[in-house]
Amino acid sequence: MIFQLFFAVCRCFQELKNCRRGNTSTSREPDFGGTENFASSPATLTDYESLLKKNEETCKRYNFASGWTKPTEYGFSSEKIIHIQMSHPNVLKLYCWEQKANIVCFNLEYCSRGDIASHLIDLEEKDAKSYFKQLLDGVTYIHARGIVHRDLKPENLLVTKDKVVKISDFGLADFFIVNGKEIRLTEKVGTESYMPPEVLQSQNKRYQGPPVDLWACGIIFFKLMTKRKPWSRADLDDKEYKMWVEERKGLYKKDGWKELNKALRTLLKLLLEPNPTQRISGWRRVCRY
Repeated sequence: MIFQLFFAVCRCFQELKNCRRGNTSTSREPDFGGTENFASSPATLTDYESLLKKNEETCKRYNFASGWTKPTEYGFSSEKIIHIQMSHPNVLKLYCWEQKANIVCFNLEYCSRGDIASHLIDLEEKDAKSYFKQLLDGVTYIHARGIVHRDLKPENLLVTKDKVVKISDFGLADFFIVNGKEIRLTEKVGTESYMPPEVLQSQNKRYQGPPVDLWACGIIFFKLMTKRKPWSRADLDDKEYKMWVEERKGLYKKDGWKELNKALRTLLKLLLEPNPTQRISGWRRVCRY
């Protein structure tokens, strides 16, 4: 009953049902070629030809040359295939991409406030909690599509003028559901300070997808609330992380941790659980309240 934040967080699962019923975008911009239709569930790479055709139609139908900045990347990746299938208020919209030779140009939704990292110092607590709730909404949607982001961090969370959080940069995203079955991942990718221990120590060992993002959400939440990271990396050579694993009471006396109440610490215990199996199951237990 005391975990009011938990109740707010848990609503993300209920809202997921709504986003499956139709267009959930809060953007005031026009529907660029019906990109919401790309969000059939689950996400897939199998209908690539159809996706290419719809993308080409969108590029031809609208003129993106004037007033648009086009982020570019070299070479071909599955990022655009994964990203363009996303349709949720808390996921940055990729309207379409244009490819010339080995250059890919992305036409993306505009977020005037930039990323969360750029204004973290001045962030008020009410906005921090709102941003975190929106992050969880977006992550829940992405996972429901069978996709794991694998590089969640404040720099990849953009904010609109209306303070709507948008998850961006799907360059390291991958499928953890293929042909209806869950698969394990092996690549050691992401940003070290946001990586869970199972990824840092992977060395070609397989790990589950969703717990990776949940861990990153825990690190992000701590940083939103305290303006600092709990530790440099999830390794026993790191003093703060070792205290977290072995004796949390000593850690709670340190700056940052001592500013958090018991309910928030409990939430962090679930998200920053070193055992990925307990991390995901613990999270689901909370969301049944």
